[in-house]
Amino acid sequence: MAESGKSVILLVEAEALRALARKVTLERHGYAVINANSGNKAVEIARNTAGIDLIVIDIDLGRGLSGAQTARCILEDREIALVFLSSRYELDTAAQTEGISCYGYIVSTSADAVMLAIIRMAFRLAEQRHEIVASNALVAAASAQLRLINQRLPWWPGIAECVVETDLSAMAILDRTLNFMYVSDRFVHDYGVADSWAIGRHYSEVFAQTPPAGPDVLQRALSGEAQRSDADCLGQSDGSLESTRWECRPWYDAGGAVGGIVLYTEVVTQRETAALPSMRR
Repeated sequence: MAESGKSVILLVEAEALRALARKVTLERHGYAVINANSGNKAVEIARNTAGIDLIVIDIDLGRGLSGAQTARCILEDREIALVFLSSRYELDTAAQTEGISCYGYIVSTSADAVMLAIIRMAFRLAEQRHEIVASNALVAAASAQLRLINQRLPWWPGIAECVVETDLSAMAILDRTLNFMYVSDRFVHDYGVADSWAIGRHYSEVFAQTPPAGPDVLQRALSGEAQRSDADCLGQSDGSLESTRWECRPWYDAGGAVGGIVLYTEVVTQRETAALPSMRR
């Protein structure tokens, strides 16, 4: 399409007076027209000119390339809508253009109204084809993504479980009501709770003493805000205190809404105690 917003037609016709009359008619009805008086010239223009939307090409171009040969040469280089011109439409015409993607035929002696109607229809058909091609490309991309997902499915759960269970941080997943949905082995070890006991229980029940993250932190996480602390104290049932660090962040359901909270915690008391002698030195 031209910068003016007009659709661009390459008009390929050897007979000069007819080509001029057709050009004037097309321009009067809002099209931008480029003329070529031979098949070779048309191929050159098509190869070197961007923005051509439609080619109207006479089957009989005299000496040199015929209209059908010209069309085949152009279509080898680019995908473009074609309409053929012919002084008459007979079986011989159909034989010459067999196998060429064509959006219509115009008999040279047709009234301007008929020519314009066929050209408008050609533009509509071309647009519909482009939409179908684009839609097919989206389907192909989605199919490729689905194949990739299906290839990952057999091994992904095992990898995910390995990563979670061997992480140095204790991990727990809570729903929006702050009931436990999952706890890792590290969580069971660090907090002395059985996973079968913790699942389904409320956060405040599992952490009856000082919780790693307070109620305000949990509510902010449910609002979509991730938070962390690198130095906190967690009260134990025997009255002792453990130094911990934690991170609290939301997880999201398939619809993009916050589905609950993922809580990562790590008891670092021993690490800090071990570091004290070297700090004193």
